Amino acid sequence: MQFHNFKIGLFAALLSGLGQAGVSVAEADNAGKDNHSAPFYLNQNWNDEERRSFYFTPQGSYLLPYEWFLALEQPDKDELFINPKYIEQFGYLADDEPYTPSNPDGLPIGFAREPADNGEDWVGMTCAACHTGEIRYRGQTIRIDGAPTLGDFTMFLKSLIQALRVTLEQPEKFDRFAQAILTDPTDAAKAALQARVSDQLTWLEQYDARSTPTHPYGYGRVDAFGIIMNEVFGRDLQQPDNVRVPDAPVSYPFLWTSPKLDWVQWFGSANNPFGRNVGEVLGVFGHVNLTGSLAELGKSTARPRELFELEKRIGSLTSPKWPVLALGPIDSEKAARGRVLYSTSRGGEPSCEACHSLPDANGLYPMTPADENLFGVSFIETQMTPLNEIGTDPATSLNFATRKANTGSLAPLLPAPFTGATELPAPVLLSTLVGMAVSNGIADAYPPFSPAEKAELIGYRLKAQGLPPYKPKNLLAYRARPLDGIWATAPYLHNGSVPNLYQLLLPPREALIKSYREIIAGFTFARLIAHEYADPNQLCRP
Repeated sequence: MQFHNFKIGLFAALLSGLGQAGVSVAEADNAGKDNHSAPFYLNQNWNDEERRSFYFTPQGSYLLPYEWFLALEQPDKDELFINPKYIEQFGYLADDEPYTPSNPDGLPIGFAREPADNGEDWVGMTCAACHTGEIRYRGQTIRIDGAPTLGDFTMFLKSLIQALRVTLEQPEKFDRFAQAILTDPTDAAKAALQARVSDQLTWLEQYDARSTPTHPYGYGRVDAFGIIMNEVFGRDLQQPDNVRVPDAPVSYPFLWTSPKLDWVQWFGSANNPFGRNVGEVLGVFGHVNLTGSLAELGKSTARPRELFELEKRIGSLTSPKWPVLALGPIDSEKAARGRVLYSTSRGGEPSCEACHSLPDANGLYPMTPADENLFGVSFIETQMTPLNEIGTDPATSLNFATRKANTGSLAPLLPAPFTGATELPAPVLLSTLVGMAVSNGIADAYPPFSPAEKAELIGYRLKAQGLPPYKPKNLLAYRARPLDGIWATAPYLHNGSVPNLYQLLLPPREALIKSYREIIAGFTFARLIAHEYADPNQLCRP
Protein backbone atom coordinates (compact mmCIF):
# COMPACT_ATOMS: atom_id res chain seq x y z
CA MET A 1 0.00 0.00 0.00
CA GLN A 2 2.89 2.36 0.75
CA PHE A 3 4.33 1.89 -2.75
CA HIS A 4 0.85 2.28 -4.27
CA ASN A 5 0.38 5.66 -2.58
CA PHE A 6 3.86 6.73 -3.63
CA LYS A 7 3.16 5.66 -7.20
CA ILE A 8 -0.20 7.44 -7.51
CA GLY A 9 1.07 10.64 -5.97
CA LEU A 10 4.15 10.76 -8.17
CA PHE A 11 2.04 9.81 -11.20
CA ALA A 12 -0.27 12.76 -10.57
CA ALA A 13 2.71 15.06 -10.14
CA LEU A 14 4.21 13.97 -13.46
CA LEU A 15 0.89 14.53 -15.20
CA SER A 16 0.49 17.98 -13.70
CA GLY A 17 3.94 19.01 -14.93
CA LEU A 18 4.12 22.79 -15.07
CA GLY A 19 0.39 23.34 -15.30
CA GLN A 20 -2.83 22.32 -16.93
CA ALA A 21 -4.43 23.61 -20.08
CA GLY A 22 -7.89 23.45 -21.51
CA VAL A 23 -9.22 22.97 -24.98
CA SER A 24 -12.61 24.32 -25.78
CA VAL A 25 -15.64 22.23 -24.81
CA ALA A 26 -16.79 22.40 -28.41
CA GLU A 27 -13.50 20.94 -29.59
CA ALA A 28 -13.56 18.16 -27.02
CA ASP A 29 -17.20 17.29 -27.72
CA ASN A 30 -16.65 17.29 -31.45
CA ALA A 31 -13.49 15.21 -31.13
CA GLY A 32 -15.33 12.54 -29.19
CA LYS A 33 -17.80 11.77 -31.96
CA ASP A 34 -15.42 9.85 -34.21
CA ASN A 35 -12.99 7.01 -33.62
CA HIS A 36 -10.29 9.08 -35.30
CA SER A 37 -11.31 12.72 -35.46
CA ALA A 38 -9.36 15.65 -36.79
CA PRO A 39 -6.79 16.65 -34.18
CA PHE A 40 -6.97 19.67 -31.98
CA TYR A 41 -3.81 21.45 -30.89
CA LEU A 42 -2.55 22.47 -27.49
CA ASN A 43 -0.97 25.88 -26.98
CA GLN A 44 2.74 25.23 -27.50
CA ASN A 45 3.60 28.75 -28.67
CA TRP A 46 3.23 27.96 -32.38
CA ASN A 47 0.65 29.40 -34.71
CA ASP A 48 -0.63 27.43 -37.67
CA GLU A 49 1.92 28.90 -40.09
CA GLU A 50 4.83 28.06 -37.78
CA ARG A 51 3.54 24.56 -37.21
CA ARG A 52 3.17 23.80 -40.88
CA SER A 53 6.59 25.25 -41.61
CA PHE A 54 7.98 22.68 -39.18
CA TYR A 55 5.98 19.91 -40.84
CA PHE A 56 7.02 20.56 -44.44
CA THR A 57 10.34 22.45 -44.61
CA PRO A 58 12.89 20.35 -46.56
CA GLN A 59 16.25 19.63 -44.97
CA GLY A 60 18.23 17.81 -47.67
CA SER A 61 16.82 14.27 -47.60
CA TYR A 62 16.39 12.46 -50.94
CA LEU A 63 14.13 9.42 -50.73
CA LEU A 64 12.40 9.29 -54.13
CA PRO A 65 11.72 11.62 -57.04
CA TYR A 66 8.68 13.63 -55.99
CA GLU A 67 6.37 12.58 -58.80
CA TRP A 68 7.21 8.93 -58.17
CA PHE A 69 6.15 9.20 -54.55
CA LEU A 70 2.82 10.72 -55.57
CA ALA A 71 2.16 8.10 -58.25
CA LEU A 72 3.43 4.98 -56.46
CA GLU A 73 0.79 2.42 -55.54
CA GLN A 74 0.63 0.15 -52.52
CA PRO A 75 2.28 -3.25 -53.06
CA ASP A 76 -0.93 -5.30 -53.00
CA LYS A 77 -3.50 -2.72 -54.16
CA ASP A 78 -3.99 -0.13 -56.85
CA GLU A 79 -4.52 2.55 -54.20
CA LEU A 80 -1.83 5.19 -53.72
CA PHE A 81 1.03 4.59 -51.31
CA ILE A 82 0.49 8.04 -49.73
CA ASN A 83 -3.13 7.22 -48.91
CA PRO A 84 -3.50 8.53 -45.34
CA LYS A 85 -4.88 5.26 -43.97
CA TYR A 86 -1.97 3.34 -45.44
CA ILE A 87 0.68 5.79 -44.19
CA GLU A 88 -0.76 5.70 -40.69
CA GLN A 89 -0.26 1.93 -40.57
CA PHE A 90 3.44 2.74 -40.17
CA GLY A 91 2.82 5.13 -37.29
CA TYR A 92 3.42 8.29 -39.32
CA LEU A 93 0.77 10.98 -39.34
CA ALA A 94 -1.44 12.07 -42.20
CA ASP A 95 -1.89 15.80 -42.66
CA ASP A 96 -5.25 17.00 -41.37
CA GLU A 97 -5.05 20.05 -43.67
CA PRO A 98 -3.85 18.58 -46.98
CA TYR A 99 -3.99 20.21 -50.39
CA THR A 100 -3.24 23.66 -49.00
CA PRO A 101 -0.39 25.96 -50.14
CA SER A 102 1.98 24.51 -47.52
CA ASN A 103 1.21 20.94 -48.63
CA PRO A 104 -0.49 21.01 -52.03
CA ASP A 105 -0.15 17.28 -52.72
CA GLY A 106 -1.20 15.89 -49.37
CA LEU A 107 2.15 14.55 -48.12
CA PRO A 108 2.28 12.93 -44.69
CA ILE A 109 3.57 15.09 -41.85
CA GLY A 110 7.36 15.22 -41.92
CA PHE A 111 7.69 14.39 -45.62
CA ALA A 112 8.86 17.41 -47.60
CA ARG A 113 9.37 18.37 -51.20
CA GLU A 114 13.06 18.86 -51.97
CA PRO A 115 13.18 21.50 -54.72
CA ALA A 116 15.81 21.24 -57.45
CA ASP A 117 17.34 24.20 -59.26
CA ASN A 118 17.80 21.99 -62.29
CA GLY A 119 16.08 18.67 -62.86
CA GLU A 120 13.30 17.02 -60.89
CA ASP A 121 12.20 17.61 -57.33
CA TRP A 122 12.46 14.82 -54.77
CA VAL A 123 10.66 13.92 -51.57
CA GLY A 124 12.51 13.37 -48.31
CA MET A 125 11.92 13.12 -44.60
CA THR A 126 12.28 16.00 -42.20
CA CYS A 127 12.33 16.45 -38.40
CA ALA A 128 8.56 16.40 -38.01
CA ALA A 129 8.21 12.82 -39.28
CA CYS A 130 9.80 11.50 -36.07
CA HIS A 131 9.00 14.36 -33.70
CA THR A 132 5.25 14.93 -34.03
CA GLY A 133 2.95 12.92 -31.81
CA GLU A 134 -0.74 12.28 -31.36
CA ILE A 135 -2.76 10.93 -28.46
CA ARG A 136 -6.10 9.33 -29.28
CA TYR A 137 -8.46 8.82 -26.41
CA ARG A 138 -12.17 7.99 -26.52
CA GLY A 139 -12.56 9.36 -30.02
CA GLN A 140 -10.43 12.44 -29.43
CA THR A 141 -7.19 13.17 -31.23
CA ILE A 142 -4.71 15.53 -29.57
CA ARG A 143 -1.72 16.70 -31.61
CA ILE A 144 1.52 17.15 -29.64
CA ASP A 145 4.15 19.06 -31.60
CA GLY A 146 7.72 18.03 -30.82
CA ALA A 147 6.61 14.76 -29.18
CA PRO A 148 7.84 11.32 -30.24
CA THR A 149 6.10 9.73 -33.18
CA LEU A 150 5.07 6.09 -33.13
CA GLY A 151 6.67 5.65 -36.54
CA ASP A 152 8.04 2.27 -37.54
CA PHE A 153 10.84 3.34 -39.86
CA THR A 154 11.87 -0.19 -40.84
CA MET A 155 8.36 -1.29 -41.76
CA PHE A 156 7.80 1.89 -43.77
CA LEU A 157 11.04 1.44 -45.72
CA LYS A 158 10.44 -2.24 -46.45
CA SER A 159 6.91 -1.50 -47.67
CA LEU A 160 8.20 1.28 -49.92
CA ILE A 161 10.78 -1.10 -51.38
CA GLN A 162 8.14 -3.75 -51.93
CA ALA A 163 5.90 -1.21 -53.66
CA LEU A 164 8.70 -0.30 -56.08
CA ARG A 165 9.58 -3.95 -56.67
CA VAL A 166 5.98 -4.91 -57.46
CA THR A 167 5.65 -1.87 -59.72
CA LEU A 168 8.52 -3.19 -61.81
CA GLU A 169 7.20 -6.77 -61.79
CA GLN A 170 3.57 -6.10 -62.74
CA PRO A 171 3.08 -4.56 -66.20
CA GLU A 172 -0.33 -3.06 -65.45
CA LYS A 173 0.88 -1.42 -62.26
CA PHE A 174 3.98 -0.05 -63.99
CA ASP A 175 1.88 1.26 -66.86
CA ARG A 176 -0.33 3.25 -64.47
CA PHE A 177 2.80 4.55 -62.74
CA ALA A 178 4.37 5.61 -66.05
CA GLN A 179 1.17 7.27 -67.30
CA ALA A 180 1.06 9.41 -64.15
CA ILE A 181 4.70 10.52 -64.47
CA LEU A 182 5.59 10.79 -68.14
CA THR A 183 4.27 13.57 -70.32
CA ASP A 184 4.90 11.43 -73.39
CA PRO A 185 4.81 7.75 -72.33
CA THR A 186 6.46 6.23 -75.38
CA ASP A 187 8.02 2.78 -75.17
CA ALA A 188 11.48 4.34 -75.05
CA ALA A 189 10.47 6.74 -72.27
CA LYS A 190 8.92 3.93 -70.24
CA ALA A 191 12.03 1.78 -70.68
CA ALA A 192 14.19 4.63 -69.41
CA LEU A 193 11.87 5.15 -66.46
CA GLN A 194 11.94 1.45 -65.68
CA ALA A 195 15.74 1.52 -65.61
CA ARG A 196 15.75 4.50 -63.25
CA VAL A 197 13.24 2.86 -60.92
CA SER A 198 15.37 -0.27 -60.90
CA ASP A 199 18.46 1.77 -59.97
CA GLN A 200 16.66 3.57 -57.15
CA LEU A 201 15.23 0.30 -55.91
CA THR A 202 18.73 -1.15 -55.72
CA TRP A 203 19.95 1.89 -53.78
CA LEU A 204 17.07 1.62 -51.29
CA GLU A 205 17.63 -2.12 -50.89
CA GLN A 206 21.26 -1.43 -50.02
CA TYR A 207 20.19 1.24 -47.52
CA ASP A 208 17.71 -1.23 -46.04
CA ALA A 209 20.39 -3.91 -45.73
CA ARG A 210 22.56 -1.48 -43.76
CA SER A 211 19.65 -0.30 -41.60
CA THR A 212 17.75 -3.48 -40.72
CA PRO A 213 18.18 -4.77 -37.16
CA THR A 214 18.27 -8.40 -36.10
CA HIS A 215 15.00 -7.92 -34.20
CA PRO A 216 12.36 -5.42 -35.41
CA TYR A 217 12.33 -2.13 -33.54
CA GLY A 218 8.56 -1.91 -33.66
CA TYR A 219 6.66 1.34 -33.27
CA GLY A 220 8.19 4.41 -31.67
CA ARG A 221 11.87 3.37 -31.68
CA VAL A 222 14.84 3.37 -34.00
CA ASP A 223 18.63 3.01 -33.74
CA ALA A 224 19.26 6.46 -35.20
CA PHE A 225 22.96 6.59 -34.38
CA GLY A 226 23.55 3.10 -35.72
CA ILE A 227 21.93 4.04 -39.02
CA ILE A 228 23.74 7.40 -39.24
CA MET A 229 27.13 5.77 -38.65
CA ASN A 230 26.42 3.07 -41.24
CA GLU A 231 25.53 5.71 -43.81
CA VAL A 232 28.49 7.98 -43.10
CA PHE A 233 31.16 5.34 -42.35
CA GLY A 234 29.90 2.71 -44.78
CA ARG A 235 28.24 4.41 -47.74
CA ASP A 236 29.69 7.93 -47.84
CA LEU A 237 33.22 6.88 -46.84
CA GLN A 238 32.86 3.82 -49.10
CA GLN A 239 34.08 1.44 -46.41
CA PRO A 240 31.55 -1.44 -46.29
CA ASP A 241 33.52 -3.16 -43.52
CA ASN A 242 32.50 -0.27 -41.26
CA VAL A 243 28.83 -1.27 -41.34
CA ARG A 244 27.41 -2.78 -38.14
CA VAL A 245 23.96 -4.16 -37.37
CA PRO A 246 21.98 -1.24 -35.85
CA ASP A 247 20.73 -3.19 -32.85
CA ALA A 248 20.30 -0.52 -30.15
CA PRO A 249 16.93 1.17 -30.68
CA VAL A 250 15.96 4.22 -28.67
CA SER A 251 12.78 6.20 -28.27
CA TYR A 252 12.48 9.37 -30.35
CA PRO A 253 13.32 12.19 -27.90
CA PHE A 254 10.92 15.07 -27.37
CA LEU A 255 12.09 18.42 -28.69
CA TRP A 256 10.78 21.21 -26.47
CA THR A 257 13.50 22.75 -24.29
CA SER A 258 16.17 20.78 -26.22
CA PRO A 259 17.89 23.86 -27.75
CA LYS A 260 18.35 25.21 -24.22
CA LEU A 261 20.03 22.07 -22.83
CA ASP A 262 23.79 21.87 -22.38
CA TRP A 263 23.91 18.43 -24.06
CA VAL A 264 21.46 16.39 -26.12
CA GLN A 265 21.13 12.79 -27.36
CA TRP A 266 20.48 9.96 -24.94
CA PHE A 267 24.18 9.63 -24.10
CA GLY A 268 24.92 13.36 -24.16
CA SER A 269 27.13 13.35 -27.24
CA ALA A 270 26.05 16.57 -28.97
CA ASN A 271 25.73 20.22 -28.06
CA ASN A 272 26.12 21.99 -31.43
CA PRO A 273 22.60 22.04 -32.92
CA PHE A 274 23.76 22.49 -36.50
CA GLY A 275 26.10 19.52 -36.29
CA ARG A 276 23.35 17.44 -34.69
CA ASN A 277 20.89 18.33 -37.42
CA VAL A 278 23.34 17.74 -40.28
CA GLY A 279 24.11 14.31 -38.84
CA GLU A 280 20.40 13.53 -38.75
CA VAL A 281 20.04 14.48 -42.42
CA LEU A 282 22.88 12.14 -43.37
CA GLY A 283 21.07 9.25 -41.68
CA VAL A 284 17.76 9.73 -43.49
CA PHE A 285 18.59 9.72 -47.18
CA GLY A 286 21.05 12.62 -47.17
CA HIS A 287 24.64 12.38 -48.42
CA VAL A 288 28.09 13.90 -47.84
CA ASN A 289 31.03 13.66 -50.26
CA LEU A 290 33.92 11.96 -48.45
CA THR A 291 35.73 10.55 -51.47
CA GLY A 292 36.67 11.94 -54.87
CA SER A 293 37.94 15.41 -55.71
CA LEU A 294 39.21 17.72 -52.99
CA ALA A 295 36.99 20.51 -54.30
CA GLU A 296 33.87 18.47 -53.45
CA LEU A 297 35.10 17.05 -50.15
CA GLY A 298 32.66 17.69 -47.32
CA LYS A 299 29.87 19.02 -49.52
CA SER A 300 26.53 17.54 -48.51
CA THR A 301 22.86 17.60 -49.38
CA ALA A 302 21.99 19.25 -46.04
CA ARG A 303 20.21 22.60 -46.39
CA PRO A 304 21.89 25.03 -43.95
CA ARG A 305 19.34 27.83 -44.17
CA GLU A 306 16.38 25.50 -43.75
CA LEU A 307 18.02 23.66 -40.84
CA PHE A 308 18.73 27.02 -39.20
CA GLU A 309 15.08 28.03 -39.47
CA LEU A 310 13.87 24.65 -38.21
CA GLU A 311 16.11 24.88 -35.13
CA LYS A 312 14.85 28.38 -34.38
CA ARG A 313 11.31 27.09 -34.71
CA ILE A 314 12.03 24.33 -32.19
CA GLY A 315 13.61 26.90 -29.87
CA SER A 316 10.24 28.65 -29.53
CA LEU A 317 8.27 25.45 -28.86
CA THR A 318 6.95 25.05 -25.32
CA SER A 319 5.98 21.89 -23.48
CA PRO A 320 2.37 20.72 -23.68
CA LYS A 321 0.16 21.28 -20.65
CA TRP A 322 -2.27 18.55 -19.58
CA PRO A 323 -5.56 19.22 -21.48
CA VAL A 324 -8.11 19.12 -18.67
CA LEU A 325 -11.26 19.31 -20.77
CA ALA A 326 -10.10 16.54 -23.08
CA LEU A 327 -8.53 14.15 -20.58
CA GLY A 328 -10.04 15.16 -17.26
CA PRO A 329 -8.68 17.04 -14.25
CA ILE A 330 -5.65 16.01 -12.22
CA ASP A 331 -6.21 15.30 -8.55
CA SER A 332 -4.47 18.35 -7.06
CA GLU A 333 -4.07 16.75 -3.63
CA LYS A 334 -2.28 13.73 -5.08
CA ALA A 335 -0.21 15.98 -7.32
CA ALA A 336 0.91 18.00 -4.31
CA ARG A 337 1.95 14.81 -2.51
CA GLY A 338 3.74 13.67 -5.62
CA ARG A 339 5.59 16.97 -5.85
CA VAL A 340 7.03 16.32 -2.40
CA LEU A 341 7.90 12.73 -3.28
CA TYR A 342 9.64 13.89 -6.47
CA SER A 343 12.03 16.02 -4.46
CA THR A 344 12.58 13.61 -1.55
CA SER A 345 15.38 11.05 -1.29
CA ARG A 346 14.20 7.56 -0.33
CA GLY A 347 16.13 4.57 0.94
CA GLY A 348 19.48 6.21 0.39
CA GLU A 349 18.73 6.83 -3.29
CA PRO A 350 18.83 10.33 -4.83
CA SER A 351 15.50 12.03 -5.43
CA CYS A 352 13.97 12.30 -8.88
CA GLU A 353 14.76 16.01 -8.84
CA ALA A 354 18.45 15.33 -8.24
CA CYS A 355 18.73 14.25 -11.89
CA HIS A 356 15.56 15.59 -13.51
CA SER A 357 15.64 19.18 -12.27
CA LEU A 358 12.66 21.44 -11.66
CA PRO A 359 12.43 25.18 -12.30
CA ASP A 360 12.69 27.58 -9.37
CA ALA A 361 10.13 30.18 -8.39
CA ASN A 362 11.25 32.33 -11.31
CA GLY A 363 10.86 29.48 -13.79
CA LEU A 364 14.62 28.96 -14.13
CA TYR A 365 16.37 25.60 -14.15
CA PRO A 366 19.92 25.04 -12.83
CA MET A 367 22.14 26.61 -15.48
CA THR A 368 25.74 26.38 -16.64
CA PRO A 369 27.99 29.36 -15.76
CA ALA A 370 27.63 32.21 -18.23
CA ASP A 371 31.24 33.29 -17.77
CA GLU A 372 32.56 30.05 -19.28
CA ASN A 373 30.80 30.78 -22.58
CA LEU A 374 32.26 33.05 -25.27
CA PHE A 375 28.88 34.75 -25.76
CA GLY A 376 27.92 34.81 -22.08
CA VAL A 377 25.14 32.27 -22.69
CA SER A 378 23.98 29.76 -20.08
CA PHE A 379 22.37 26.38 -20.74
CA ILE A 380 20.16 24.11 -18.67
CA GLU A 381 22.36 21.60 -16.90
CA THR A 382 21.69 17.94 -17.61
CA GLN A 383 22.94 15.05 -15.51
CA MET A 384 24.82 12.01 -16.82
CA THR A 385 24.39 8.76 -14.89
CA PRO A 386 27.14 6.19 -15.61
CA LEU A 387 26.06 2.82 -17.00
CA ASN A 388 27.36 0.95 -13.97
CA GLU A 389 25.10 3.06 -11.73
CA ILE A 390 21.94 3.22 -13.79
CA GLY A 391 22.00 -0.54 -14.52
CA THR A 392 19.78 -0.39 -17.58
CA ASP A 393 20.15 -1.54 -21.20
CA PRO A 394 23.62 -0.23 -22.17
CA ALA A 395 23.54 -1.03 -25.89
CA THR A 396 23.14 2.40 -27.50
CA SER A 397 25.83 3.97 -25.30
CA LEU A 398 28.29 1.09 -25.75
CA ASN A 399 27.67 0.85 -29.50
CA PHE A 400 28.63 4.48 -29.94
CA ALA A 401 31.40 4.90 -27.37
CA THR A 402 33.30 1.68 -28.15
CA ARG A 403 32.82 1.43 -31.91
CA LYS A 404 35.77 1.99 -34.25
CA ALA A 405 35.83 2.65 -37.98
CA ASN A 406 38.30 2.58 -40.86
CA THR A 407 39.08 5.99 -42.32
CA GLY A 408 39.70 4.75 -45.86
CA SER A 409 41.10 7.13 -48.43
CA LEU A 410 40.38 10.07 -46.14
CA ALA A 411 43.21 9.12 -43.73
CA PRO A 412 45.86 11.53 -45.12
CA LEU A 413 43.32 14.37 -45.25
CA LEU A 414 42.13 14.11 -41.66
CA PRO A 415 42.90 17.12 -39.45
CA ALA A 416 45.61 16.94 -36.81
CA PRO A 417 46.15 15.08 -34.57
CA PHE A 418 44.39 12.35 -36.58
CA THR A 419 46.18 12.86 -39.91
CA GLY A 420 47.15 9.50 -41.37
CA ALA A 421 45.15 7.41 -38.87
CA THR A 422 43.68 4.36 -40.59
CA GLU A 423 41.21 3.68 -37.77
CA LEU A 424 39.53 5.99 -35.29
CA PRO A 425 36.96 5.71 -32.48
CA ALA A 426 33.49 6.27 -33.87
CA PRO A 427 32.78 9.40 -31.78
CA VAL A 428 35.95 11.04 -33.07
CA LEU A 429 35.42 10.06 -36.71
CA LEU A 430 31.73 10.96 -36.78
CA SER A 431 32.43 14.35 -35.23
CA THR A 432 35.19 14.94 -37.77
CA LEU A 433 33.18 13.92 -40.84
CA VAL A 434 30.00 15.69 -39.82
CA GLY A 435 32.18 18.68 -38.95
CA MET A 436 33.39 18.74 -42.56
CA ALA A 437 29.79 18.84 -43.76
CA VAL A 438 29.01 21.57 -41.22
CA SER A 439 31.94 23.75 -42.31
CA ASN A 440 31.05 23.38 -45.97
CA GLY A 441 27.40 24.07 -45.26
CA ILE A 442 28.19 27.30 -43.47
CA ALA A 443 30.62 28.39 -46.19
CA ASP A 444 28.23 27.60 -49.05
CA ALA A 445 25.00 28.87 -47.50
CA TYR A 446 22.98 31.35 -49.52
CA PRO A 447 22.35 33.97 -48.53
CA PRO A 448 25.51 33.85 -46.42
CA PHE A 449 25.20 33.68 -42.66
CA SER A 450 26.08 36.85 -40.81
CA PRO A 451 28.47 36.59 -37.83
CA ALA A 452 25.50 36.84 -35.46
CA GLU A 453 23.66 34.11 -37.36
CA LYS A 454 26.73 31.84 -37.31
CA ALA A 455 26.85 32.12 -33.53
CA GLU A 456 23.14 31.31 -33.29
CA LEU A 457 23.50 28.48 -35.85
CA ILE A 458 25.94 26.59 -33.63
CA GLY A 459 23.83 27.32 -30.55
CA TYR A 460 26.49 29.63 -29.05
CA ARG A 461 28.47 26.50 -28.13
CA LEU A 462 31.92 28.08 -27.86
CA LYS A 463 33.86 28.32 -24.64
CA ALA A 464 35.30 31.63 -23.49
CA GLN A 465 38.82 32.45 -24.64
CA GLY A 466 41.48 30.51 -22.78
CA LEU A 467 39.13 27.67 -21.80
CA PRO A 468 39.18 24.18 -23.38
CA PRO A 469 36.34 23.46 -25.81
CA TYR A 470 33.10 21.84 -24.71
CA LYS A 471 33.48 18.08 -24.40
CA PRO A 472 30.85 15.38 -23.68
CA LYS A 473 30.70 14.64 -19.98
CA ASN A 474 30.62 10.85 -20.22
CA LEU A 475 29.58 8.78 -23.25
CA LEU A 476 29.29 5.63 -21.11
CA ALA A 477 26.27 7.11 -19.38
CA TYR A 478 22.69 8.19 -20.02
CA ARG A 479 21.47 11.75 -19.81
CA ALA A 480 18.71 12.99 -17.51
CA ARG A 481 16.91 16.17 -18.51
CA PRO A 482 13.96 18.16 -17.11
CA LEU A 483 10.67 16.28 -17.50
CA ASP A 484 8.39 19.13 -18.56
CA GLY A 485 5.58 17.67 -20.67
CA ILE A 486 6.62 14.10 -19.88
CA TRP A 487 2.98 12.93 -19.88
CA ALA A 488 2.90 13.31 -23.68
CA THR A 489 6.16 11.52 -24.54
CA ALA A 490 5.50 7.77 -24.31
CA PRO A 491 7.04 5.24 -24.71
CA TYR A 492 9.43 5.73 -21.81
CA LEU A 493 13.08 5.21 -20.89
CA HIS A 494 15.85 5.74 -23.39
CA ASN A 495 15.04 2.53 -25.28
CA GLY A 496 11.27 3.07 -25.36
CA SER A 497 10.74 -0.19 -23.49
CA VAL A 498 7.98 1.00 -21.14
CA PRO A 499 4.69 1.94 -22.78
CA ASN A 500 3.18 4.28 -20.18
CA LEU A 501 3.79 6.14 -16.93
CA TYR A 502 1.85 3.62 -14.86
CA GLN A 503 4.16 0.86 -16.04
CA LEU A 504 7.18 3.07 -15.43
CA LEU A 505 6.30 3.53 -11.76
CA LEU A 506 5.71 -0.16 -11.08
CA PRO A 507 8.44 -2.25 -9.45
CA PRO A 508 10.82 -3.29 -12.25
CA ARG A 509 9.83 -6.94 -12.50
CA GLU A 510 6.15 -6.12 -12.78
CA ALA A 511 6.55 -3.38 -15.36
CA LEU A 512 6.53 -5.50 -18.51
CA ILE A 513 4.26 -8.19 -17.13
CA LYS A 514 1.19 -6.38 -15.88
CA SER A 515 -0.85 -4.82 -18.66
CA TYR A 516 -2.81 -1.77 -17.51
CA ARG A 517 -5.12 -0.48 -20.22
CA GLU A 518 -6.90 2.37 -18.46
CA ILE A 519 -4.04 4.84 -18.16
CA ILE A 520 -3.94 7.68 -20.67
CA ALA A 521 -0.34 8.81 -20.12
CA GLY A 522 1.20 6.41 -22.58
CA PHE A 523 0.28 3.46 -24.75
CA THR A 524 -1.13 0.00 -24.25
CA PHE A 525 0.94 -3.06 -25.06
CA ALA A 526 -1.23 -3.72 -28.10
CA ARG A 527 0.33 -0.71 -29.81
CA LEU A 528 3.95 -1.70 -29.19
CA ILE A 529 5.97 -4.70 -30.27
CA ALA A 530 7.50 -6.45 -27.24
CA HIS A 531 11.14 -5.75 -26.57
CA GLU A 532 13.43 -8.76 -26.95
CA TYR A 533 15.33 -8.74 -23.67
CA ALA A 534 15.32 -11.66 -21.27
CA ASP A 535 15.52 -9.74 -18.03
CA PRO A 536 12.87 -7.05 -17.40
CA ASN A 537 15.08 -5.61 -14.64
CA GLN A 538 17.66 -4.67 -17.25
CA LEU A 539 15.01 -2.77 -19.19
CA CYS A 540 13.01 -1.05 -16.54
CA ARG A 541 15.44 0.22 -13.98
CA PRO A 542 15.09 4.03 -14.07
